[in-house]
Amino acid sequence: MLLSSTVNPAEIINQLFPNLWVFIAHVIATIILLILLSKWVYNPFRKAMRARRQKIQEMITDAADKQTKATIKEKTALEMLTTAKVDASSIISEAHAEAEAKKHNLLDETKKEIVHLNEQARKELAKEKEQYQDDIRKAIINTAFDAAEHLLEKEISKEKHQKIIEDFIDNLN
Repeated sequence: MLLSSTVNPAEIINQLFPNLWVFIAHVIATIILLILLSKWVYNPFRKAMRARRQKIQEMITDAADKQTKATIKEKTALEMLTTAKVDASSIISEAHAEAEAKKHNLLDETKKEIVHLNEQARKELAKEKEQYQDDIRKAIINTAFDAAEHLLEKEISKEKHQKIIEDFIDNLN
């Protein structure tokens, strides 16, 4: 319809703004609406956003503080762990050294005990050997004495005969 008729600017303005008072009422209503929206919606929204922003900032600050504390505690824990590892290593080393010392002491005591037992066994063997030699010597003396008596068929004093035989046996050794 507009294309077919001639274009009149006053008519276009009349069609856009049909009535000045209606236009002014629309502008005033829009302003009132904006004021009301600003008062009831925008300002509370901004206030809530400000509060939320502040709360988020507090949470970020709190998180940063907690992160700092956690980092400090982590460093402390790592230092304690390192110290504990060093202490544990030291304790293990001391225990190894102590065990090694006890082992050496036990070995020394065992060696001394073995030497002592060997010495005692050697003495007992020597004593038994001496006892057996003495027994054998007495048996030989008695046998020789008996044989001599039979051969000579006369009595010789036992002490003299025993002295002769002992001298003979001593010369054998």
